[in-house]
Amino acid sequence: MLKIGKILGTHGLKGELKIRSYSDFSDQRFVVGNVIYIDQNPFVIQTVRMHKGNYLVSFKDMQDINLVEKYIGLFVYGSKDDIELDEGEYFYEDLIGCDVYNYQNYLGKVIEISNNGAHDILVIKTNEKKVSIPYVDAFIKNEDIDNQRIDVELIKGFVDED
Repeated sequence: MLKIGKILGTHGLKGELKIRSYSDFSDQRFVVGNVIYIDQNPFVIQTVRMHKGNYLVSFKDMQDINLVEKYIGLFVYGSKDDIELDEGEYFYEDLIGCDVYNYQNYLGKVIEISNNGAHDILVIKTNEKKVSIPYVDAFIKNEDIDNQRIDVELIKGFVDED
């Protein structure tokens, strides 16, 4: 299971939940008829629409605010098997644990992926600290998911040097 979003609140009285998507495949995840999971319980999407950058989703047999309020603040999960990946595509979750090399010098391991609103950020745990690297072509030069390796080229001063 992959974390694909977070329930931010309700919308209206008919059981719609406002969900912020964390998925890089949102258009395939949040579709009428798909199953998503909250607290390991499956829910079938009855309706879905966009509103101010978030998804408004209601579930089958749950069209009442009183039935869904308890889910506010919880994460939403989806199955990896629900998404067909093209050649060379992978889930961001697959980057967690990859070794990162800067100009062939070992930097650390990916421990997290976040988003700053403009783009995704790889959070790398080095020997001494955490380093955040924008997940953009300017810095990311090669990703070898099978061998758990990411090569980056960082500008001088990006990482403290001895």
